Amino acid sequence: MNIRDIDWDEVWKEQMRLYNEVGGSSEKVDIWESKESARRYWEMSRNKGAARVEQTLKEIELTPDSRVLDIGAGPGALAIPISERVREVVAVEPSDGMFSVLEENIDSMNIDNIRCIHKGWEELDPEEVGDDFDVVIASYSLSVPDIRQAFEKIQAVSSGHVYVYWFAGETSWDDQYSAIWPALHNQEYHSSPKCNIMYNVLYDMGIYPNMNVFPLERSMTFSSLEEAVKHYIPHYRAYTPEKLEILREYLGTVLPQNEDGSIVHIGDTTRVRMWWDNSKI
Repeated sequence: MNIRDIDWDEVWKEQMRLYNEVGGSSEKVDIWESKESARRYWEMSRNKGAARVEQTLKEIELTPDSRVLDIGAGPGALAIPISERVREVVAVEPSDGMFSVLEENIDSMNIDNIRCIHKGWEELDPEEVGDDFDVVIASYSLSVPDIRQAFEKIQAVSSGHVYVYWFAGETSWDDQYSAIWPALHNQEYHSSPKCNIMYNVLYDMGIYPNMNVFPLERSMTFSSLEEAVKHYIPHYRAYTPEKLEILREYLGTVLPQNEDGSIVHIGDTTRVRMWWDNSKI
């Protein structure tokens, strides 16, 4: 096989199809539809995740005159602190729960330089976003069916730096999904495509990004096992009483409870930051 004959975008599409397909359905699930889950993520980003957010801000070249596009902005973990340092932020967020909390945060903080778009990046026409962005950020948000199309749209609106954060290797939750997926869905679990596919797609586009690999610990705190189960229902797609009981038993085994009944779910991952400067391409 000649490696030049590999269509890496097709590899991405197939891996993403397998990742999303459960029981014959390949419909993408909104795991952040609940405002409760979105608020929990927001609190995590402000507390245990604050150091990582601050590190990310140090890695991004921002000026008071910068126009910034944040793809998959979530509740505003990056968009809000970035807005304090730049002229304008456009925040694109598809999830109902995340978008609702993002708007609440913007209103409560009286921020007037963030424009929000409630759509997925794959659904957007570049004209809806604008162009000539000095900085484009996609922080763990490019879970899209066609990664080349996503990158082409980024290139269409970017005039400066692009920063893409993604996963290198299997995550801790991939391991957990793999352990329980056959019992839940009577099929093998397929993880989402990782950064190696992203890099090869960019390479085929004539983009040779800088790369930095780093470890990251992510933790979620729950007041009880039942709260954890409720949070993870869409993640594990446990929508029937039978599947819910399988999930409850599994989480009760892998998530030890503290004496007060609370649970801290800790996961170790390896992440990657890829970045390039379109003003030099």
